[in-house]
Amino acid sequence: MPSDKIIFGIDITKGSPGAKQAPRYAVAISSSGRMEHHRMVSLHKLIRMIRQLRPAILAVDNIHELTSSRRDLISFMRKLPRGTRLVQVTGGEHLEPLVGLARTRGITFDRFDPIQEAQACAALAAMDVGAEVSVFEDKTYIKVSRARSLGRGGWSQNRYRRKVHGNVRQKTREIEDTLRALNREKGINYTSSIVKGYGGYTRGEFLIDVPRGDIRISSVKCGDVQVKVQEVERDAIRFMPLEEQKRKYMIAGVDPGTTTGLALLDLQGKLVKLHSGRGMSVPDIIEMITQEGRPLVIATDVKPIPGTVEKIRRSFNAISGEPDESLTLEDKISLAKPYGYNNDHERDALGAAASFYRHNKNKFDQIKKRLPPGLDTDEAIARVMRGETIDSAVASLLGRDVKQEQKVETKPIEKPDKRVAELTGTIKRQQDTIESLRTYLEELRTEIEKKNRIIESRDENIKSLKAGTYSRIRKYKELRIRENRIRQLRSAVKEKECTIEELKQLVEELKRVRSLEISGRTTPVKVVVGFTREAIATTAKQYGINPGDVLFFKDASGGGPAGVDILADLRVRAVIFRGEPAHNAVEEFYKKELPFFSVNSLPVQYVDDFGVVDPEELNALEKRFIEELESKKKKEKEHLLDKLVEEYKSERRKGKI
Repeated sequence: MPSDKIIFGIDITKGSPGAKQAPRYAVAISSSGRMEHHRMVSLHKLIRMIRQLRPAILAVDNIHELTSSRRDLISFMRKLPRGTRLVQVTGGEHLEPLVGLARTRGITFDRFDPIQEAQACAALAAMDVGAEVSVFEDKTYIKVSRARSLGRGGWSQNRYRRKVHGNVRQKTREIEDTLRALNREKGINYTSSIVKGYGGYTRGEFLIDVPRGDIRISSVKCGDVQVKVQEVERDAIRFMPLEEQKRKYMIAGVDPGTTTGLALLDLQGKLVKLHSGRGMSVPDIIEMITQEGRPLVIATDVKPIPGTVEKIRRSFNAISGEPDESLTLEDKISLAKPYGYNNDHERDALGAAASFYRHNKNKFDQIKKRLPPGLDTDEAIARVMRGETIDSAVASLLGRDVKQEQKVETKPIEKPDKRVAELTGTIKRQQDTIESLRTYLEELRTEIEKKNRIIESRDENIKSLKAGTYSRIRKYKELRIRENRIRQLRSAVKEKECTIEELKQLVEELKRVRSLEISGRTTPVKVVVGFTREAIATTAKQYGINPGDVLFFKDASGGGPAGVDILADLRVRAVIFRGEPAHNAVEEFYKKELPFFSVNSLPVQYVDDFGVVDPEELNALEKRFIEELESKKKKEKEHLLDKLVEEYKSERRKGKI
């Protein structure tokens, strides 16, 4: 039967993505065995068609017909719906001729007709020919930032900045709570990066180790905040062959019970997996089968098919492998012996799968002989086993429509003598099996009666124990739950009390600093983390550094003349250091005539990024710095004069003057 998935075959008609003339495309749309053609389609219209029909595959012979660069390709693939794959049918990094690929699979077309070439691309992609183009990793990037500019300044700029940064912080925490829940429930890992700002966050970034489609967080712009969610780009384009992604068809033999046996054979009769285990549920069996491939047949060794096996068959919509009659012990041993097994459960499961394969092996061989070279034999066998004729299966794999033909099977006429001999042997084997089973049945009945008596006595003991202890157990559980809840609430209250106390101390300190600043008895100071260009730039971006500002550097190390030049260009009034700046930085301060002091000589009272100093002490130190600067200049002039005199005397001694 034709595939129900939609496939777009695309070929360029004229123009080029890198040329002045915009490209036009021929598009062949394959869906449910029908082929629809479109000529002279622009790239914009092609994207609209893709979003409307949401195809499973976009098939091209060369991805450079769609885009001229890697950046354009990434932009194009961001516009594709989820589930739509871009396939280059000529292969990955090493391309093969499209004509040769089509010819080996029985497809002929006029390579000068773009429509026919697009149709050939769609047909090859349907046969899993080519490689999927992947430009994104299985990771997702989320960025939360402000959606508005903070403006040039004004009386209310700090209040507005605090409001915007507070909203960014709130949205960042909401997203982080969602990611934490996903981490607890599904084990999804992520990393975060937070940049703090005045009154909140300037931005928050998250990197999640799952594809974009597994995260239910969307890009949005709302008020002061914008959230950007996108896939993480690969360093290079990756090509993944489609044949490696395809799961093979299998024949699954299942022996249900307390201990479950599972045997998986491929359509060539080779053993793929053999397993037995106690307490396996239906979902466990389904998951184990799914990890190995696609079950075409679910087989059993008994008739009628057990209910557990029927549930598994329905979950896969597989063909029933119920035998015409239950397999005998001798049959199962002879069928399973060539493969080898560890216990009776593996033997029964293996016998069921091998029996179905042996009964249909001739049919499989007949299908393979009639297939053209290059077609998927497993897919053809699966289609025929589901009711198609061989001709119909071949035509659908080639992408052509044919009328369904009536399938007529003829069974070979067996000779009566041979048939009678086989039946006689079967009857004898079954009689022997029946006798052994009767003896075993009597033993089981005796053992069952004994165990029933033991179970009855233990049931009475259990009932008496339950009557006296059930109520006490329930009360104990409720008490434990309440104690745990009380412990959690006390811990939460203690944490909040500590936070409140810290905030109270911070508020009191801010009030004290603010009162000193308003009274005019102090000079405001902006606090910088370290004497580096990056730290200066961060403070300038967050709070601004204006002419006449006084800066306090918590750490004097790491800076040099370049940092002094930046401060001089900003025309700051003075600089206060904790620690000793570098010698070359000190020389540059004197050269730029920029006052600088140690925090030991000019104490700074600060909270977070702001502080105050005594203006009288600041004025006195500035005056002292000017005096030192004048003295230094005077000494330098005297030194220069002495040097000139010495040079003059040296020249006279040499007789040059």
